[in-house]
Amino acid sequence: MNKEDGLYSGKRIAKNTIFNLFGYGLPLLLAIIVFPILIKNLGVEKFGILNLAWIIIGYFSFFDLGIGRALTKMISEKIGGNKTNEIPSVFWTSFFLMLIFSIFITIVLLFSVPYLAQSVFKISTSLQEEATNTFYVLILTIPIVTTTAGIRGVLEAYQKFGIISVIRIILGTSSFLVPLVSLFFTKNLFLIVIFLAIIRVVIWLLYFTQIFKLNKNLKRIDFRTELLKPIIKFGGWLTLSNIIVPFFIYSDRFLIGALISAEAITYYATPYEVVSKLLIIPGAIAGVLFPAFSASYVSDPNFAKKMSIKAVKYILIVFIPIIFILLVFANEGLEIWLGTEFANKSSVILRILAVGIFFNSLAYIPYAFIEGIGRPDITAKVQLVELPIFLIAMWYMAIYNGISGVALVWMIRVVIDTSILFFILSKITSSKIKLNFNRNYLIVFSLLIMLVSPIFIGSISIKIVFSISVLLFYLFAIWNYFLLKDEKEYIRSMLNYFSKKQIKIQ
Repeated sequence: MNKEDGLYSGKRIAKNTIFNLFGYGLPLLLAIIVFPILIKNLGVEKFGILNLAWIIIGYFSFFDLGIGRALTKMISEKIGGNKTNEIPSVFWTSFFLMLIFSIFITIVLLFSVPYLAQSVFKISTSLQEEATNTFYVLILTIPIVTTTAGIRGVLEAYQKFGIISVIRIILGTSSFLVPLVSLFFTKNLFLIVIFLAIIRVVIWLLYFTQIFKLNKNLKRIDFRTELLKPIIKFGGWLTLSNIIVPFFIYSDRFLIGALISAEAITYYATPYEVVSKLLIIPGAIAGVLFPAFSASYVSDPNFAKKMSIKAVKYILIVFIPIIFILLVFANEGLEIWLGTEFANKSSVILRILAVGIFFNSLAYIPYAFIEGIGRPDITAKVQLVELPIFLIAMWYMAIYNGISGVALVWMIRVVIDTSILFFILSKITSSKIKLNFNRNYLIVFSLLIMLVSPIFIGSISIKIVFSISVLLFYLFAIWNYFLLKDEKEYIRSMLNYFSKKQIKIQ
């Protein structure tokens, strides 16, 4: 296979990355607008419970036993080997495996709802009944959310990231617009979450219609017991990761709700939801590169090296100025957006989480590389070692240091995890490729340490002027010491293209 053409060409990867960015990015922009309105109308505690609802729905997607990601890889291999007639049996066997497991989980969790609402989370007495009914609805959506991940894996295998992005935009915007529109006639969380559940069912059906268009043979249900073993074996380590990862992603807010208060969730989760959405950038890149790493590592390791190095470089270029702005203007931004009281309680949280997100963004590439070449066991083992230490530390800091302590533990864990992943990646690839990054990586990375100085400037006008000067210097350094000649030429060509389009419009 020629990696410069076809499914894994640079142009195709760039195009699919842009699709992914739109799919994740547009809902983020809407969230920035909607959050203050929801907080004002629902109240801090109710919004905290709604935030838990979003978290729980997101967690359910991890109950796919790793099969969603496994399907992407396995169906890609069928397509590449011109064995599309075998795809229906792989898909339906996987689908029913996910469905059966998710129904079992649903039954188990239904019995735990009263305990969650009344004992685990510190929800005020007046809201406990409403919260209990809300959690019942959420848990009943588990089979839909779980199997959706598997269906989406088929579209990813066919490189239909455009379709995925459109559906993702519909789902993402609906998740925020539905609660907003509901405010016109109700503030009852139970009803709001029912509407969100209906949206999930509609999206589920929409995904099905799209995969049927891709492969008409999928309309014929083909379950084969002999495929269970290879599917489970392949998805085994991914399943373990899928069980562990949500603890890293969501345990901070759950512990805050259990050990501090539902109100405290809002002061922590609001900056977290905003800053964590920046991960759509590395997520979009890694999502497209995952199958590319799978296809290229064995036959063309140098191509895999080229993709991984460029991916890390582009993430660094984009993230350094973004994190700089967040660190410098955290307090001012939150004050404009949500008011002085919110800024006083959440600006430190935003800064700590922003640093963690920076390191987390870099971790996406070695993570995708390691799993893409068929070694999900490595990432799962690392997570197994980290998890108990992380949970104990977070529990302790939540009790004695509040939400600031929780944010600090989260950040430290991400820094350590990223360092471990890059170390393991260098060991795995040492026999085939060498990831020797140019010294300019270190130069630009060091700028991040230097760029935090404006935080300590009191005057907002001086801070703005100083920050603009620093960013201009950063752009100068990037252009002269970091970008290659062909990359500069590509940027010039794109600027010329858009300038000509602008002239035509005028």
